[in-house]
This record gives sequence, structure tokens and C-alpha cells, in this order.
Amino acid sequence: MGLGERYGSSKPAPVAMLIDVPRRRRISWLMLLLALLMLAGLMPAAAAAADAPNSLGLNATYDVSATIRWGAGKLLVTSTATITNDTDEPVSALTFNLVPARIGRLVLRDVRVGEDAASAIVDDENVIVELPVALEPGQQTTVTISYKATFNTRSRNKRWLFAKRKGIITAYRWIPWLSKRYTFATPTFGDPFVTGTTSEVRVTLTSDKPNLKFAISGHPTEGDGVTETFVAHDVRDFNFTASPYYQVTTETYSGVELAYYRISLPLTKMANYAHTAFDQFSARVGAYPYDRLVIAESHSGEGMESPGLVWIPQSATTSAKLRYLVTHEFAHQWFYGVVGSDQAGDPFADEALAEFLTRSVIGHRGSKCVESVLDMRVYDYSRGCYYEVIYVQGDNYLNDYRLRVGDDAFWAGVRLYYERYSFKLGSSYKLLQTLDEAAPEGTGGGHAQRFPSLYPGGP
Repeated sequence: MGLGERYGSSKPAPVAMLIDVPRRRRISWLMLLLALLMLAGLMPAAAAAADAPNSLGLNATYDVSATIRWGAGKLLVTSTATITNDTDEPVSALTFNLVPARIGRLVLRDVRVGEDAASAIVDDENVIVELPVALEPGQQTTVTISYKATFNTRSRNKRWLFAKRKGIITAYRWIPWLSKRYTFATPTFGDPFVTGTTSEVRVTLTSDKPNLKFAISGHPTEGDGVTETFVAHDVRDFNFTASPYYQVTTETYSGVELAYYRISLPLTKMANYAHTAFDQFSARVGAYPYDRLVIAESHSGEGMESPGLVWIPQSATTSAKLRYLVTHEFAHQWFYGVVGSDQAGDPFADEALAEFLTRSVIGHRGSKCVESVLDMRVYDYSRGCYYEVIYVQGDNYLNDYRLRVGDDAFWAGVRLYYERYSFKLGSSYKLLQTLDEAAPEGTGGGHAQRFPSLYPGGP
């Protein structure tokens, strides 16, 4: 994510809902009592989703159909996840990440496991599905989640992630995706997400708005101007913006299709910054693995990354801001996009590395905040210093390490980390250990002071 608006604490998490699909219009007295307690501040929302499972170790593919009701500002979604239990333990419930559950006034319409109705809890940005029968190791099942959500018309408190403003729709993490439970609201503008890679996601979008153009994380495969189908492989997310006002320009650059969806942002500058970032990161880190990359103008908020897609807000009106955002979001194509990480629990692996790549192109700077540890969650840093610590101090830490071990060894370590964890989940610890592995003897290490939880007991 690029530097943009900074957000304070949001409103309390929404009331968790227990939905029994065959009787979905009824809410148990127990859940009603829990809801009243949560509204009164006597019980945290997480209590209704006690022991939410970590579903990151499971494999899934996604087949999604959605209808955009442009005038009403609504999105109707039916998503079927085909899930394989690749773990050694039976699974009795699943956690899906779904941002509209937190900011989209979500109405859960139907949940099914196979052909059977199932119960689900909507808890903050999570949908937790109870399986009628445990999914044993090696077994496969399907989970279908149908919901209706309303696009926001305001951008504060990250509502720009799922909004319809200025003739543009933005939809981020709108597909229920296997994950672990996290809370959407943070004291920072950090990303409270973590997802695994899917081998395939197929999305069919229908709209009642003529000439709607989709800037999306996948390849178009078929369409008639009303209904469009897109597919992507080896991605950990699938997002889109849409507008009837987009001007679309495409080019082939270094064998990759770059597609620009813009309304007011300057095409030539965006393309120049995109070319520089693409060249630098491809040469230093490794080949970009997809054959298409979309740069889309968004209505508000911050720059934002998705595999094969970046959002650049209309507020990027100066050359410096536009250059920074394009470069930073391109860096995320390599780190978060290909090599994933727990963005909420381990933001250094996500943002510090992307910021280092960015500033290796545009120049480094000092931090405006007191030196701090780099191994905390997004929830643990202050609003005023999250960017200055994780991004700027994180960049400086990696740059100092580069100067200590030497350019060749440092970039060899970055390339090794990229190759080793492509389409998997990396981490700060995995990154630092890989860099040390590539460093000349006696030059690496020394991470304990800034990463005490990863290196307890000192050097």
C-alpha cells in the first residue's frame, strides 16, 4: 500500500450474526443476547467467533458470479470455493476474509457446503462457516457463499476499498477467500489481510450499466458488453475497479501487456514511471510471472496493490506523488503479490521490502520518528509513526544491511528469497535468514535489536 490518508480507530466492529440458512430470518435468543452485550461494550465481537480457525493451510479454487447494480450501488455475489484439505488434521470450520462484511452493509443470503445448507457467522471482516461434517485430510468439498453488499459513497476509514464514487467502482477483497481471522479497523493505515495463492479464480461480472470497463486482476476470456468473464492463475487475490468513463490504453512492454485505465491521470508520466519500476525490479529481483499488468485510476484513498493490478488514486496530481505510488505499488507485484506474507501480523515483510525497492529507485530518506522495533503487528504501532517506522525505518534497515554485506550478496539474497517463496507465504524471519544465507561470512546477522521476537536472547 502506498502512502496516503492516515486513519484513526474506526467504529466498533459490527455485531456478529449467526445465520442458520434453512431458518435464516430467525436469530437465536443466545445470539441476540450476545449482540446486545457487544453493543453495550460488555463483550468483544470476537467472542461470537471464538476459536475462529486458521484456514491458510488449505487449498482452494474460486468460481464467482456477480451482478453490479450501478444505479442502486449494489453488488450481488455468489462464490463457490472448491476446497481441499491438505493438512494432517480434520477441519470442522473455515474462515474466509471478506471486506464487504465490514464496510459493505453485507447481507448474507445463502451458505452451502456441497448441496447442504450450512451455518455461518459474520464477524468483522470474516465469514466463518461451520461444516456439517468434518473435512478429513485429503478430502475435498465446495462452499458456496451468496451475499449482497452496498458500495460506500464516502472514503473515510478505508471505505474507499469498497465504494462507488466519482463514476468509479472499487472492489477490494470482495471474494470470500480462505484466510485467518483479523480485525479490519487498525490504528494505522496498515493492511489487515493475509491470503494464500489459488491455482485458479474465474469471475463472471454482469452489469446494468452500459459500456462499463473493468480494470481487473485477471484476463478477459469472453463477454458481450453486458456480461464479462475473467480468469487468473496463481494469484492470492482478485480485485477490480470499473467505470464507464475509463480511457483504456494498452502496450506491450518487455513481453508483458501493460494496460492503463484512466480518467484524469497523465498517461505519459504513468507509463514512464511504470517502465522504470518494471525494469529495475525485474532485473534486481526476478521475472514478473504474469503476462498482464493493469494500472487503474481509483477515485480516492491510497495506492493499492493486487496481483496483476494496481490502483492509483486521482489525488496523485503531483509528479512526486505519482512517481512514488506507481513505483511502490509495482514493487508489491513482487512482494506480497508473488511472495506473500501476513500483512497484518508481519508488516515488515510486506511494506518494508516494497518500500526498499521503491526507494532504491527514487532515493532514501531518514525517519521522522524515534527508532523502534520492526517486528510488531499493524495494530501495535501508533497512527503517527506506522509509516515512519515500518516503511521508512524498515527501508533504512535493509539499505544499511545492503551496505554492510555488499550489493552483489544482498541482491543475491533478495533473488533467492523471491525464488524460494514464490506463490507461497514468506515472512520477516524467512527474509532475514535468506539474506544472511547469501551474505559473506561474518557480515550478516545482527537482527535481534530490531526484531526481538524473532531473535530472542540477542545475536
